[in-house]
Order: sequence, then structure tokens, then C-alpha cells
Amino acid sequence: MNTEEFVNNLKRDKARGNLAPHQIILLIALSNIYSISKSDSTDINTLNSEFQKVWKEHKNLFISKNNKIGLPLKAFVNREYLQLITTDVINDFRNNLELETKVKSIKMYKATAQLFQDSDIKKYLITRIIK
Repeated sequence: MNTEEFVNNLKRDKARGNLAPHQIILLIALSNIYSISKSDSTDINTLNSEFQKVWKEHKNLFISKNNKIGLPLKAFVNREYLQLITTDVINDFRNNLELETKVKSIKMYKATAQLFQDSDIKKYLITRIIK
């Protein structure tokens, strides 16, 4: 699956009238981590830290003030883009403390990791934050 098709297949919330940036921000964060580590695995603290960094870099492009990683992370797990290795069932993805204590590691499925082989993916994803 190419990058455009992958992004077009995301189910992005539009509940408040504007397209939610969260899943694209998560993809940019994953791309940044992958470009440094060349690994398809990471931990929740690294991912959340990178998510927050990317959010701050691009917050002028969107209206949302909710910079929580939980729901886009859950969406990626449900769509089998990411796999969480956990110590227990996660009851509330909106609770960062629960994520930090229960998620041992995060692994990208092959289709997700393949996206990051494209050296221009970050530029493309930034253009897709609000569309």
C-alpha cells in the first residue's frame, strides 16, 4: 500500500467540524523514531515524547488543543497498524499513566514500517495534517 492510500484509509475524526490531526501527528512521530532507530519497535515514553514534540511543531496548522496520544494509538492498534505488547489490559487509552505503566513496547506491523522507507514521507504527512 502506498503512502497516499494508507493516509486516505485512516478514519480521522471530524466531530468538531475540522479534521483531527492526531493520526497524522502519530505517523510523523513514528516516522521520526524510525528514521533515527531504523527499528520497527519503540516504547510508549519515546513515542509520546515524539508525539508531543511533533504536535508543538505543527500546532499552528490546526485548532485542536487535545494533544493526547491515546485515541490515535488505539485506532492504530484496532486497524492493525501497531501492536502493543502490554502487561495487562488497557481499560482507558485516554489515561497516559495507564499507558505508561501497561505498555511494554510498541511494534509496527510490516505495512506501517514500510511507509517509512520513503525518504519524503514526512513532507507528505505534514501536507496531510489538515486534509
